[in-house]
Amino acid sequence: MNIVIFGCDNTGKTTLASQLVDYLNEDVDYVAEAIHSLGPNKTYDEMMTFMQEKLLPVNSKHTRIFDRFPFIEESIYGPLLRGENKFVGVNVKDLLDKVDLFVYCYPGLFTILNWGDREQMDGVKERAFELIDAYNRLAVQLKSNGYNVKEYNFRCDDFRRLLDD
Repeated sequence: MNIVIFGCDNTGKTTLASQLVDYLNEDVDYVAEAIHSLGPNKTYDEMMTFMQEKLLPVNSKHTRIFDRFPFIEESIYGPLLRGENKFVGVNVKDLLDKVDLFVYCYPGLFTILNWGDREQMDGVKERAFELIDAYNRLAVQLKSNGYNVKEYNFRCDDFRRLLDD
């Protein structure tokens, strides 16, 4: 199974990935692992290779949990923070079709905007409302295209419910 966790900075993605991995691996016959983001400013080829190599084949007996996913992050951060989306006009449906569950982390506006002392990439704080809006629209678009998308709020949701069918 492939699970992609996405959402703005400060929404609990990394914590959720860790919780899911720990929970799934409680079963000694199960193998779950977290796959972390490549980070910003990668080339198109680097991102495509990463996704193609890291996505498990359909019906795999293992689970990979992606803490961010290059196509999604580039689709949001690329145009808003770097002025380009390296995936414009590229068909990634075959990659998205390998994802069994998309988890959109959204703990509410005030939680997201409570940065505290946490460092953020240049432009994230200044364009936070645009980023949040873009993630909301993407979650709706994925759902309307028939993908399994669940919203998660770490402040009030039990992460185990995400694994319910």
